[in-house]
Amino acid sequence: MTEGDSLPVLGAARVVDEAVAALRRAILAGDLRPGQKLSVPALALRLGVSRSPVREAVLALTAEGLAVESPRRGVVVAELGPKEADQIHEARGPLEGFAARLAAERAPAGLAAQLEAILAEQATAVTAGDEDGFFRTNAAFHAAIAAASGNAEIHRLLASLEGRMALALRHVAAQPGHRDSALAEHRAVAAAIRTRDGDAAEAAMRAHLAATRRRVG
Repeated sequence: MTEGDSLPVLGAARVVDEAVAALRRAILAGDLRPGQKLSVPALALRLGVSRSPVREAVLALTAEGLAVESPRRGVVVAELGPKEADQIHEARGPLEGFAARLAAERAPAGLAAQLEAILAEQATAVTAGDEDGFFRTNAAFHAAIAAASGNAEIHRLLASLEGRMALALRHVAAQPGHRDSALAEHRAVAAAIRTRDGDAAEAAMRAHLAATRRRVG
């Protein structure tokens, strides 16, 4: 590891959760590269904690699909190929489309304002070329809609895909115009939710994910 990467020395509170979050950030930022071995002793030294919480964190990342068991090498950072990325987006379409419909129809108090705030921050990130800001607000936007669906099973299924969805997005986000297009598509989803139009919200979300899928391909 090098100075300035996304693996900070951790404090004592909630060490396992903090280790999971730190390693997840490092994987999504590319500081821990696809195929790189997740050495528990080395990571524990870098994070400034004992090996036990790091071992648990690596197991958690394996469960998320961000890490995989590799013969003779142990646990390594997952490599997400074009086929896997396409399948993830194929699975997301119906799930997130329905989540957007439910969010629009059930319209929890404060949702429209929450989405507006997220998209204002995302617009700033897009204008500034802030890749990390774009990824953070992208995750927040989709998570807010999944939570607002009021369907715990949909929320759980989407959460289980969250890490790999972020890896898939890394493959496409560097493409010229992707972030601008994604922001416009997000705005269309938010507008339909604001007017409580379930049909339009589902259609806009499906269109957004279909467009992202094409860009991934």
